[in-house]
Amino acid sequence: MTKYLWMNLKVTLKNPHLIFWAILFIEFWVFMWAYVFGSWLPSDASVIQGYTAAAYSNLLTISISSVAMALVNSILYASRSLRFVTKYTSLSSARFLIENLVSSVFTLLIVSGILFLSTGLVFSSRFGFPIPVDNPVGLAFVTLLGTILIYVLSVTLGLLIIALRAFRFANFLSSLPLIFAFVTYSALWIDFNSAIYLSPFNVLASLMYYYFCSEIPPTGNYFMAGHRTFVNLNLAWLSLLTYILVLTAVSMALLRKVKGVSIEEIRLT
Repeated sequence: MTKYLWMNLKVTLKNPHLIFWAILFIEFWVFMWAYVFGSWLPSDASVIQGYTAAAYSNLLTISISSVAMALVNSILYASRSLRFVTKYTSLSSARFLIENLVSSVFTLLIVSGILFLSTGLVFSSRFGFPIPVDNPVGLAFVTLLGTILIYVLSVTLGLLIIALRAFRFANFLSSLPLIFAFVTYSALWIDFNSAIYLSPFNVLASLMYYYFCSEIPPTGNYFMAGHRTFVNLNLAWLSLLTYILVLTAVSMALLRKVKGVSIEEIRLT
């Protein structure tokens, strides 16, 4: 491994956008879920565990989606220098991709770990007993896949902006993961039925919920009265893995075709 991995990790973790939106802003909502939204909960351990699972899975989806904006911009602004570095130094394109993947996923896992610990501490303090995770191995594995999903989506969006020369729309396109994450959050009150399998963020939140409390989640409408349909876990897994594989293939194809773009061109467009 080269110094690039550690440099990219350090720069990403120090990004003010990431620190505020992916960590501090989400921590505010952890306290809101625990002390405000959860004030109506009965003193039932299984109900509280399911409520905590819903909070954690949805807030984590928003949190790691916030990191995507920083990842998209890093790909966009480093594209020109990347061409030079991979041509004239020992950092090859393959090593760049591996080290960029490792450093980015590690960043996302750090953010995920912070939210997991804070959710456990805050909710345990609020309800007076430790909130258990029924399948921590399954939850950790799904979280890892979620970070990989965010990474390949970010790379695809960054390379797509370069390929289409759509620099004036860069802010909007880099915000798409966060927009989709908030749409997923709305499923707490809206039942999307079978449409949730079209969204990798919905199935990601559903799988995290399942491995947290061992209950099959509804396709939406968690907190509203009325009929509920429940997630097909096999379809959820199929949807998540398909998105990861397709986005990986698209990003690799774009990487071979796109050329670097200067910072001046991005700013002047």
